[in-house]
Amino acid sequence: MDAFTVRQKFILSSLIEKGPLSIKDLSQQIDVSDRTIMRELATINDWLKKHKLHIFKNGDNLVIRGNQSDLEAIRKRFDGIPPLWLLTQEQRQVLITAQLLLSKEPIKSAYFGSQFNVVEGTIIFYLDKIESWLRTKNLKLIRRRGYGLEIIGSDWSKRNAFAELLYNYKSISELLAFLYEDNNDYSLHAFFEVTFGKKLVASVKGMMKQLYSESRMLKDNDVDNFSTFIHLLLAIERTRSNMPIELPEDIVKDTLFMNDFSIIKDLKNVLHENEIELPESELAYLAIHLMEDRNIYSDDTIPKELGFDLEDAVHEIVSITSKRLNIPIACDNQLISGLGQHINPALYRLTMGLEVRNPIINDIKEYYKELYEAVDYACKVVFSKYNLILPTNEVGYVTMHIGAAIERHHGIESKLRVLVICPNGISTVKILCGKLKSKFPEIDEVDACSLREMDEKIKENYDIVLSTVDVSKKSASEILFISPFLPSKDIEKVGVLIKNKMGEGSGLKKSRPAGFYAANAEAEAEADFDAADKMFQNFKLKTVASDDIRSTIREIILELSDAGVIAGPERVENQILKRESKGSVVIPGSHVALVHIRTEEIDAPFVGVFRLEHYIQMKSAGFSVENVDTILVMLARKNEKDFILEMLGKISASLVESEQVINVLRLGDIADIRNELIEIINREERL
Repeated sequence: MDAFTVRQKFILSSLIEKGPLSIKDLSQQIDVSDRTIMRELATINDWLKKHKLHIFKNGDNLVIRGNQSDLEAIRKRFDGIPPLWLLTQEQRQVLITAQLLLSKEPIKSAYFGSQFNVVEGTIIFYLDKIESWLRTKNLKLIRRRGYGLEIIGSDWSKRNAFAELLYNYKSISELLAFLYEDNNDYSLHAFFEVTFGKKLVASVKGMMKQLYSESRMLKDNDVDNFSTFIHLLLAIERTRSNMPIELPEDIVKDTLFMNDFSIIKDLKNVLHENEIELPESELAYLAIHLMEDRNIYSDDTIPKELGFDLEDAVHEIVSITSKRLNIPIACDNQLISGLGQHINPALYRLTMGLEVRNPIINDIKEYYKELYEAVDYACKVVFSKYNLILPTNEVGYVTMHIGAAIERHHGIESKLRVLVICPNGISTVKILCGKLKSKFPEIDEVDACSLREMDEKIKENYDIVLSTVDVSKKSASEILFISPFLPSKDIEKVGVLIKNKMGEGSGLKKSRPAGFYAANAEAEAEADFDAADKMFQNFKLKTVASDDIRSTIREIILELSDAGVIAGPERVENQILKRESKGSVVIPGSHVALVHIRTEEIDAPFVGVFRLEHYIQMKSAGFSVENVDTILVMLARKNEKDFILEMLGKISASLVESEQVINVLRLGDIADIRNELIEIINREERL
């Protein structure tokens, strides 16, 4: 075995520890071609012959054949090899990044060379990739000879990056298996052992069981529970390292003394029982993550502070999506309620710099490509006006709600009871439930459960049990593994199970004739263009002299009031100040802020640019501040036309997408800016 390469040791070790694996599985893990895997297998088999063992192909999987005693003897040989030496290039990069994110002092590159048994040049190669990735997370890698390696940035950003790193490292089913003590993946065990240590990981797993069984504060959403596990590990580890998170005092107080205080109390009790004390900032940090989808703000406070009505935004998203797809989408109470309940906490997550996890986002993009892209465009148009960009994962969930509504309106008679096991909670299976009922008239009831509930729910005698994650090793029951979006191969599998032919296709495919939206289109278009022309005729470019945000806004309001743009200056000023206090008006790294509100104090939509004689500091995302010298102001009426709202959305979206637009706003004359904005709204949106 000493003559084996690291790659060959990895392949043999994986087959011994994990059992049957496909060539594709191995090639993806190591990032080499299938042909390379076959060559390596030939070398490994030559060596295994001496030990009366052989790797052979059984269907799609590779299996080791031989006596158990001979296999055990080979397994013992791996005991003498440090697990970190068997990691792939990608796995090493992940572990290096994770250690740097948690370290409280610089680490020398030579340390990593020794840890992974590779030359320092290899580590330098890894660092180039790590540095590039960190930049996208608002973090900077310091690489200084004689000093070492260190990541600079807020602890909030570091923790978010750490969580994302882990979710990209392994699939959600593998991560959940680790949490629920059903995983022998040495690379995953190595990750947690190196970053947190065996003792802390075991302790936090025990606390998770306490939190679930005693207080019921944990949910039936497996993915959220894993998120809690990670953030609890981070909070304890950082506190022990004398590096507790620093949060604004008002955030800490608001979080700790809100209505759902019982969560904090239960959490403190469990921590105390385990002899762990955390500062209030860490308790607030944990509470924010524990309650992120319980809607900390149960009403629509955040949308109002951002300057819009939540229900209006939902209707706008559905309307734009319907128009893009050329199909009718009924904006019924269930859809309004479902989207509202998701978008409200999503806005909270955005203002706090949090991001929800959506393990099936790639499935959404693949199986509902047109719907996802239409929803993505709609969300961009609607929310970019308020300088909010919904992340891909959030757009995925909005897509699922709208997809479920479309499927719901194509429901069919049904008879059978079906259980769907899904680690991401009830929301994820909404489209699947609608699809199942649409495809198969025999299905009457579709229930969903988490992995944790699986064994108990299966006892309820369902006719069919489906799972969106592979649980074949976990249960002896007949469970069919399917994609949440029922591709044709899975439709055939389910069809065989219920012994019937496939039902009719999804409502998503049933688009309306080209003239569906044509009624009164000519008259509406004329009115829309007239409103747009007037808006650009009234465009303003002004310079403002002030020293802080409050006086700057007051100067802008006075200018607009004198020009007759607004009727109630005080109300508009208060709206803008509330909007700015949420800290999400600055376009990161641009020196430009976007202020957009909908108000009853104007008779027509307005767009204007106000330049400042001196930089002023304004709140930005993640509790940071940025210097701003240009403010783009966009005002719309409460009952504004959809065309105008979509046009304003295109303008605001361009601020994030184009450096050219930023430069024109900051440096161009009034003609330059007007021409740039007109070009933006005339540009066809690429899907």
